Amino acid sequence: MGAEVMEARRYLLHRTLDTLLREDVGGCVSRARFSSQPPQGVALSGSAEARCGWLVVDAGGGVERVWLPVCPSGHMQDWRFDAGRPVVAERGGTFLFAEEPAELVRWLQPPETPDEETCLREFAFEYRTALEHRLRCEAELERLFATEGGAPPARWWEQLLHHDRLASFLDHPYYPTARAKVGFGLGDLERFAPEFQPVFTLRWMALPRELLPVHGQTRPAWWPRFEEVGLPVELEGSHTLLPVHPHTWETLWDDPALAELAKVAVRAPRPCVEVTPTLSVRTVVVLADPRWHLKLPLRIRTLGMRNLRTMKPSTIVDGHTVQSMLGHLLEGEPGLRGRVLLTEEEHGGAVEGQPLLGFLARRYPESLTDETIVSVAGLAASGPDGRRVMRALADEFYAGDVRRLFDEYVTLTLELHLRLWVRYGIALESNQQNSMLVLSRRAPHLRLLLKDNDAPRIWPERLARHACFASVPGQLKDRRIVCEDEDALARMFLTITLQLNLSAPLEALAARGLLGREEAYALVRARAAEVLGTLEREGEDVSAARRWLLESERHPVKYLLTAATLRPKSLTGAADINKFYGLTGPNPLRQARP
Repeated sequence: MGAEVMEARRYLLHRTLDTLLREDVGGCVSRARFSSQPPQGVALSGSAEARCGWLVVDAGGGVERVWLPVCPSGHMQDWRFDAGRPVVAERGGTFLFAEEPAELVRWLQPPETPDEETCLREFAFEYRTALEHRLRCEAELERLFATEGGAPPARWWEQLLHHDRLASFLDHPYYPTARAKVGFGLGDLERFAPEFQPVFTLRWMALPRELLPVHGQTRPAWWPRFEEVGLPVELEGSHTLLPVHPHTWETLWDDPALAELAKVAVRAPRPCVEVTPTLSVRTVVVLADPRWHLKLPLRIRTLGMRNLRTMKPSTIVDGHTVQSMLGHLLEGEPGLRGRVLLTEEEHGGAVEGQPLLGFLARRYPESLTDETIVSVAGLAASGPDGRRVMRALADEFYAGDVRRLFDEYVTLTLELHLRLWVRYGIALESNQQNSMLVLSRRAPHLRLLLKDNDAPRIWPERLARHACFASVPGQLKDRRIVCEDEDALARMFLTITLQLNLSAPLEALAARGLLGREEAYALVRARAAEVLGTLEREGEDVSAARRWLLESERHPVKYLLTAATLRPKSLTGAADINKFYGLTGPNPLRQARP
């Protein structure tokens, strides 16, 4: 086994163990006892860190006990894996050392039903895929940095693609096998993944209009005509053209669920419209007019074996409804007007009951020209010159002052999302991919750009205080968006805005010496207190937000691996696998002080 493979295996085992501890898989924290000493009879070197030791868990799956080497953690969990020592299991008086994550999960959480056994096998497959994909992508990163140099491109959309590519080499902060794009082989990575930034051409089909209702009337100028894709022009009167990702196209017609639809679908013989992928993989940039991005279903799974990257009609309609509401809302907030940009997400359509057949055409603001656009996911990424993206942005726009850039980002993020929560009863799922920093030498301050807001949480009771928005909850197709109390808003805000968009980059940048961790959390706390104070002076009730954000001992944590891969829905009861929580995270702002 080569050194690269060994290192990748250690890395993935480390990430998985941290996740198991964070999500208390098999009760590995709640059922454990702490020991400062290793198992008797096993010679293991101690940790250099004080208060480190082992969590000892009574187990199953063929072993009696598991010894997990841990050290205290203040970020997202009480304990983190101590990578300097192995995991040890006892079996009949002998000791085993865990090397495979699925093996460890089996020890901690032995499957008792066929569904649980299937979940464990799927996790083992996801792990192997993550290992394979990581190795290939790391080789591509090495090749990229060896051949690319100089300044990033000048046009805004080239900047976006440049930074998306750098971000694609980073893992999701909290999902351990995030590198796995299950459904892509290695060749598919090179043909369709953002790490390789390939250019490819879309496939097309014509469907009867009654099967593909299109939301929005603004058809992009680059949208092909029937004859351009090799179809009779006579079909224009009765059919609608549907773009299809070429990876989906290759296996689409083998799907038995599409047998009836295949009888009326007219497959275009000619590919048309060149695109290149963004960080989200299934969203591509239209190279003929890069202000337009297309979101297309893919038969792949990312961030969990139950996260199939398909589309439903409801997400297209709801995304436009929410984005339109946000546009009107921001116009009425002088402190946010012009500081938060939104994409236009009106034009799209999907076939009911066929999640692989749909599209969303997303348009970026006309005002963008030479801006530098970076997703939050890319702030800690490395560039070809060795600098982290955050460092490069600070050097270009803030005279090298990383702290000032971070402060502006924190302040605007909290001004936006706390105001949405406290005043309007809205919490956006504007995660690291969907929240973007916009910087320009023509603008005095940083701005934010938001896209893809089709799965927020909205509390009608609070939103109804604003008559112009009171009808919005009733327009939403996905009823999971509508919540019944403030706690649902808090969970969304804390797990997305605080943990993903603020804490995750803070921790990554602090680990690389670009920020002081304690100082940065003190800054976040101070800015949150200032925003809440302003809202209180404006007459808003901030008591719940202040209690959740600043005073509570524990914060909710998304149990991503548990809900998306390790446990069947029948056991988690999760209506939405991406919103399954445990109240187990230490609150990093409770003790933070300037």
